[in-house]
Amino acid sequence: MAKIVNAVGGGDLHQELDLNILHSVIDGEIARYDPEHWPGLYLRLTPNSPAVLVFSSGKYNIAGATSIEHLLGSNGEFLSRLEEIEIVVADPYFEVRNLVLLDDLGKELDLGQIAIALGLESTEYEPEQFPGLLYRPNELEGTFLIFRTGNILLTGLATRSEAEKAFDELFEDLTTLLP
Repeated sequence: MAKIVNAVGGGDLHQELDLNILHSVIDGEIARYDPEHWPGLYLRLTPNSPAVLVFSSGKYNIAGATSIEHLLGSNGEFLSRLEEIEIVVADPYFEVRNLVLLDDLGKELDLGQIAIALGLESTEYEPEQFPGLLYRPNELEGTFLIFRTGNILLTGLATRSEAEKAFDELFEDLTTLLP
């Protein structure tokens, strides 16, 4: 079964924020705001927590969670920290936007052979530029990164079930196509 190595989500507080004030009052392990270099507030609530990127529009992203539950918990913690500094969020919106999953086929792969077998129109393999093969199946919104070692990453999907189905189909294709 594929393992989630990064879960990313985003939300909207439905209100504008003064990031200078938020930066000075919010409780977090790391809080950086330098609008001359980047327009958002970078926040880590605890030393190993996912990064929260907050914008003055009230929109925010959370990246670096190790599971969907971790992502949702980090969102809850962020909203709690806002409440602690009396920023009332009446109806916050939050969604899982991207999962990065890792699985292993369990054998070494010939990426040149795989590029041909999966179709050159759906693959990119330039070993001089990058050691993996990019595979974008037509029927899938996500992208696979396939490595010689048999490790395979999938990114671009928002649900675990969709990702598991995509991995199952890819593994079936690879087992059928390769000796």
